[in-house]
Amino acid sequence: MNEGPTADDIDERRRAVVGATAGGLALGALGTGSVGSAAAQDGETVTVVHDTHFHGRFEDDVANIAEYWWLIQELQAEHENTLFVGAGDEFSPSLAGSWFEGENILEALNEMDPDGVAVGNHESDFGADRMVELFADSEFPWLATNLAGEDGESPYPETEQWVTTDVGGVSVGLLGFVPPGRAPEGGTSLDLVESTQAAIDHLRQEEGVDLVVAGSHLGGESPKRTLARDVDGLDAIVGDHYATVAEEVQEVEGTAISLAGDEYDHLATLTLDADGRVADRTLYSLAEMELEEDDAMAAIREEYNSILDEELSEEVAYAGQDLDARFDSNYNLENEFGNLVTEAMAEQTDAEIAIQNGGGIRSNRIYERGPLEAGDVYEILPFPDPAVKLEITGAELKATLEEAVAVLPGANFGAQPQIQVHNIHYDWHGIEEPVVENVHVDGEPVADDETFTATLSGPNFGRWQTATGNEDVGPADAGEETDTIGNLVSDHVSDLGYLQPKLHNRIHRFDEDAGEPTAVNAEGGEVVFVYPMPEHALTVHEQTFYAVSRHGTRIESTGVETDEEAVRVAFDAAQFETLSTGPDDPTIRVFGGFDPDSDGYDLVPGSVDVESLPFEVGAGEAQSTDGADGGSDEGSADGGSDGDGENESDADGGESDTSSSSVPGFGPISGAAGISGAAYLYEKYGGDGDERGDNG
Repeated sequence: MNEGPTADDIDERRRAVVGATAGGLALGALGTGSVGSAAAQDGETVTVVHDTHFHGRFEDDVANIAEYWWLIQELQAEHENTLFVGAGDEFSPSLAGSWFEGENILEALNEMDPDGVAVGNHESDFGADRMVELFADSEFPWLATNLAGEDGESPYPETEQWVTTDVGGVSVGLLGFVPPGRAPEGGTSLDLVESTQAAIDHLRQEEGVDLVVAGSHLGGESPKRTLARDVDGLDAIVGDHYATVAEEVQEVEGTAISLAGDEYDHLATLTLDADGRVADRTLYSLAEMELEEDDAMAAIREEYNSILDEELSEEVAYAGQDLDARFDSNYNLENEFGNLVTEAMAEQTDAEIAIQNGGGIRSNRIYERGPLEAGDVYEILPFPDPAVKLEITGAELKATLEEAVAVLPGANFGAQPQIQVHNIHYDWHGIEEPVVENVHVDGEPVADDETFTATLSGPNFGRWQTATGNEDVGPADAGEETDTIGNLVSDHVSDLGYLQPKLHNRIHRFDEDAGEPTAVNAEGGEVVFVYPMPEHALTVHEQTFYAVSRHGTRIESTGVETDEEAVRVAFDAAQFETLSTGPDDPTIRVFGGFDPDSDGYDLVPGSVDVESLPFEVGAGEAQSTDGADGGSDEGSADGGSDGDGENESDADGGESDTSSSSVPGFGPISGAAGISGAAYLYEKYGGDGDERGDNG
């Protein structure tokens, strides 16, 4: 890893400070520090207005960019000495951002004339060359303190590692933080602490600034707090990669941290005196305010929106039910819309399986039953990178699925599978290490040496590269680049016409093994499995128990009884027989849920030998949510689990005995796994984890 520049290195290679045509930065900022000293004595303050993080959009459900800019100008007028600082991810991802390749937001930002904007990871969504073009056309500085050019020495093209400005007699140095390890093509990620400290030292010692303020695209509170502890002389960090909103300013080792979300929901002002002390901080919720529109910005918005309305208002399909495109659903559990996306990826590219990352389903909203327009599809799936079709072995598939798992205690939002899949069923474990077991394709157990055709979204191709050690193998060498996922889905839903997604019970979580049942009893028309009470169970959720076959056929438990020693799970005997019919060695899993104590985990699987079941294999009736071939019924999209993602999801579990003659047992619902699990492991292990993952 590059060790990062020293203060002398930065002094030698630093680019000229941006002049009046680039954000209005005054050459008088190159002072000796004497102005700041006088300002501190006179009680001068600087108010930082932040931030941007527009994702290429001109509006969200709360406000639009014309209202946002009007409020910023009101705040600038209210405070005598202001800086306007952006947080990055300005150009993408969104329908508008992809359609115009960032040109729409570039025009808006040039109208706003910010003092500096941190470089976000999505600035390069349209390729490094396009990103540099947009930077070059910007009339304000892009800040990337911990990013250098390919040589590791010079700044990344058309960015600044720092700039200075004078605000009411107070000299300020501005930094910008790029997510570590997210260097775009032609760039090198510098050590965050070393590069930041070197820049601060230069600004303090050579430029004589009074304050050092950073626009940040670091994810969550934890890396900002760590950086604040590890460097000296940083007065404030504003902005966030994960859209975290903090009601109050945080102060860590003399550094103020102010977080105000993303897009158009909030703005914040942070007022510092010339010695870096916090004089005031205010968070503004735009939903609670009466806003006006800036006329010039409204004209820019309408110009671009009219083009989109003309091009993308065509109805492409009719949704027979609500379509859930929220992050909570697509990161945490199998989801109807996620299955529709992966079905499109597989069928439109003639692949056997497909994997889509949860963060690639981007709009984070529910689309109500009714007409679905082309613009809706591209709003949900805005990324311009093509899906990659390649041949993948069973071993590579398992490793890629494991690479996707977010693991506690380090995961941002609890353990998550983070992906949606087509024609794949598997169980996963996300405590301390990722584990994937019982992988099936088209209902059949997967052998390591089997080969499948797979279509992967860009991030999942990256996971395949990492999991297989093929980091240097590009899409064209590994297979073929197909079309963008937005285009694949648009074509697919147009072919379907009517959308009614279904559940397939494809992805299941497990955390502990309950072992073999202590008894299997035939009681009337039921078969009852008796398991030991999980060691760490506080409360068993009796309504969550069910059994599922390798094809996703699911039956609900007819009853669950518990005492201090055991859990008795009953199923209709005829229905359970049906799950055992078919393959010589059927794979059946039984799942359920419980609340864990502070020393336990969430999900506990057990097992039972199918051959020991107290009934003959016969013709029962089981409820199937899958087509005969493991895909969706003709004319409908395939689906995912119910629940709202954050607090509910399909029941999870897994299989500890990987032989095909066993039936794994029970584990709790994933709502407890993803949320309460994160909470108690946070308390158990300590530390302050990040707030939000990215596009996975």
